[in-house]
Amino acid sequence: MRNNPNTYLIQVITLFSSFLFASCNSGITEEMVSKNIAKELLIEDLNYLIEEVEKRHVDLYERANKDSLLLIKNQILNSITEDLNRNQFYKIIARINPYFNDAHCLVFPLREEASFQKEAGFSVFPFHVILDENWILRPERSYKRASDGAFVDKSWSISSINGVKAEDLIDSIANYSHGETETLRRHMTTLLFSDWLFSIFGWSGDFEITFNQDFKSLRIDSDDIWNSLERNVVQFNRLEILDNNVGYLRLGSFDVDEHKNQYEDFIENSFDSLSSLGVKKLVIDVRGNTGGQSGAGELVLKYLTDKKLSQVSQMFDRIHEENAGIFNYRGNPGDLKEVSMGSGELIKPNRPEKQFKGETVVLFDEMTYSAGIIFITIVQDHKIAKTVGRPTGGFANQTGNIESFQLPNSKLTVYVPSRKFVRVNGDKSIHPVVPDFIILNSDSTLTSEDRILEFGINVLNDRSL
Repeated sequence: MRNNPNTYLIQVITLFSSFLFASCNSGITEEMVSKNIAKELLIEDLNYLIEEVEKRHVDLYERANKDSLLLIKNQILNSITEDLNRNQFYKIIARINPYFNDAHCLVFPLREEASFQKEAGFSVFPFHVILDENWILRPERSYKRASDGAFVDKSWSISSINGVKAEDLIDSIANYSHGETETLRRHMTTLLFSDWLFSIFGWSGDFEITFNQDFKSLRIDSDDIWNSLERNVVQFNRLEILDNNVGYLRLGSFDVDEHKNQYEDFIENSFDSLSSLGVKKLVIDVRGNTGGQSGAGELVLKYLTDKKLSQVSQMFDRIHEENAGIFNYRGNPGDLKEVSMGSGELIKPNRPEKQFKGETVVLFDEMTYSAGIIFITIVQDHKIAKTVGRPTGGFANQTGNIESFQLPNSKLTVYVPSRKFVRVNGDKSIHPVVPDFIILNSDSTLTSEDRILEFGINVLNDRSL
């Protein structure tokens, strides 16, 4: 029987889906994207950008350095020397993104222009990609081309695209990327990879990819159809039973809002399977989980506790003209208002017979973010499980409630978070989430290809760790 989760105040919207929704409803026309905009109006857009982010962001200057932000603003200002179209202006103004120091805050790439190109028969780059722990660019999934069965394996490393070395591509995109730390910003280059390739390099249509495996080269035509071969259950989540009856629950995404019923069934069926198979040791893997709906993590946590759990200790909203309410009943613009949390924010355990009674370990890494970070801080602060992996690229206290607005003249879309969540233990300091056991790729005591998973299983088997 499917669970019916409560409606939660704590909603950390996934980066990709919230960006996609707003950018697809921007009202931009083809005429607007090709038209030059007067220099004076572009400068007006730059000033408006800074003013609006300062007004809306929940804690901008706790994350960003004000002097550095002013410096990059002046550099951008000095680069606006003539009238420009949106594409030209984007390549200048989006250099401010890294200086916001928040992956939820950025001037978004040119998805409208990419959409017009697709309608004309020139699609953007077709593969999802990742940077592995050695900073090697790889396909995130394995693919097969529908027309001739050509195959791309996710274990392959990408050497170059359209003649540009992969590391040079990442270096270039990182100058426009978003995130709290340099590590996160480099990883975030892959989250919107096709958008960056189009917005920065102008690439759409045909592509030439070279892989390091035997210098294999692949030509991609704009009308190719590539099918993912990855075995996924509801947005890259799956359950496997490993050797020695160890359960492995892969939660690659909490972005399940469009598949809510299937996800709820998947979680319930997974824990039912663990119970029926007598599994007493469980690995939960949220590496690379960039977030989604916090309720998706809550559904899992219900099986791992026998008591009610708080999700955060405090929530704060930045009040501005658009969220102050009638007669400013929520507060005056500029106020930082604490949001009251009722009993509905508590995670309530499942019935005792449904709860997982065995040992659990949770894996995370640099790309665990947003609702993924809230999940692992709940695990740590309530001592639900030991954690293994690498420190997150984002901060332990996450921002959320992502709002969008457009610059008045270029109509570029900007995202900014107005809410902050303080982790359960109440620590408000700015720092990443650090696992109980930090595992580096250079650890010679571990022999498998997946050292973090190997050590996680060791933790389950050795209670002295």
